[in-house]
Amino acid sequence: MDLRSLETLVRVSELGSLTKAAAALGVTQPSLSRVIGRLEREIGGALFHRTGRGVSLTELGEAALPRARALLVDAEQWSADMRDLGRSPSGGVTLGILPSMMGPLAARLFEELRARLPGIRLRVFEGFSEQIAQWVAEGRVDIGLLSRYRAIRASVDDVLLTSRLLLVGPGAPAALPATTEFSRLARMPLVLPASPNGLRVLLDETARKQRLKLNVVLEADSLDAQKAVVRRCACYALLTSQAIFEELASGALSASRIVKPELTRAVVVTTNTQRPMSRAGREVLRTIRQVVADLIDGKT
Repeated sequence: MDLRSLETLVRVSELGSLTKAAAALGVTQPSLSRVIGRLEREIGGALFHRTGRGVSLTELGEAALPRARALLVDAEQWSADMRDLGRSPSGGVTLGILPSMMGPLAARLFEELRARLPGIRLRVFEGFSEQIAQWVAEGRVDIGLLSRYRAIRASVDDVLLTSRLLLVGPGAPAALPATTEFSRLARMPLVLPASPNGLRVLLDETARKQRLKLNVVLEADSLDAQKAVVRRCACYALLTSQAIFEELASGALSASRIVKPELTRAVVVTTNTQRPMSRAGREVLRTIRQVVADLIDGKT
């Protein structure tokens, strides 16, 4: 058993055809069949059902496939690490970042990487959680930062940051109090993202539990549009401090912590599990964590 045998197993299972897999791997079909046969003898059972339309995994094959993929990923990661050993990390790394995180994170991240790791080239895309999750799954981005408004699964979710949700309104002289009960939102003109946005789903569910009807005067998925309407039209939005840190500092907007109940948003890290992250990617992720920690501590 070797990595080539495991790669053959994975490719045949993906394509469902010995002929197609042989062409993809650049070998003859008899040669590929011999590899599968040797692997089946070593394991002690059939990996595929042969039919007139191709092949499908047996129960044993279904059990073997994820382990084979994991071994191949580990091998690729080992190979990449050995190539990079002794060299400064380099290459392109693509990020998917939430609009609320773009302002406080992007410039600081670029500044830090340019100073310490100039060989790394960043590409940054802005999007909402659903878009970013799709980009990661498709391999378009290496690292994605997503919002989670529901219970965090400690064993699964890689939490980067947890923030309270704030009621955001115009600045002085109409500044908001320190806290606002959720029930008061029913009497306020709100600017919210449209469903199925995670924030909107959370707010609608919370309102239903309290038997309230939110007064949504505008649906806008653009963060800039929400903030502009709040400033100019005496409306209110539900955001985190990261989304409005510049406006709070300048006094253009004011904010009030939502209570009864207190609502939070977690930003979680997601990466493509189908391929190993490069050393450059791991350095970018480590730098993201440090920049966010500095922001929380008020160092930058």
